[in-house]
Amino acid sequence: MIMNNNKKSDVKAKNAFVSELMKRGFDDARIVAAPSDIIAIKDGETWYFEIKMTHRKDTCFGAATQTEWRQAFKDPDHFRFVLAMTSDDTEFTFKEFTPAEFMEFSTIPPFKVYFNIDLSGKKRKRHNSSRTCLKLTRKAFESLDRLYNDLKAAVTTDDA
Repeated sequence: MIMNNNKKSDVKAKNAFVSELMKRGFDDARIVAAPSDIIAIKDGETWYFEIKMTHRKDTCFGAATQTEWRQAFKDPDHFRFVLAMTSDDTEFTFKEFTPAEFMEFSTIPPFKVYFNIDLSGKKRKRHNSSRTCLKLTRKAFESLDRLYNDLKAAVTTDDA
């Protein structure tokens, strides 16, 4: 069990859903970093659960990563997006969606370019060098821009 005191953290929701899965007869359920928040085993089959927590009662807004969607499309029969609804971070109501169901509520906005500036002047790092991020270059931006415009045109044409 993982603990976190950050009020925006979804760790309590993840722990609560692991408990829920164990009550449902899963043999094993554990919180992981990727390709989803939780991996669980039932009857020898691996399931993937991506938790999206909300304190709201009327609507839920959030994002799902490329990694999450990649796994959802790879194994849609064993992947669920899970809304963890709570008002007090102690009791949760869960609503599960298949990838196809979750797609009905999902959109792809124009790509964003993130920045991270150390205003203290202590660090010289100019960009996030994690293995999942690319450094912004004009070539990278132009490639993303073309890709998004091509995708938008293709989807708009398909929907007509």
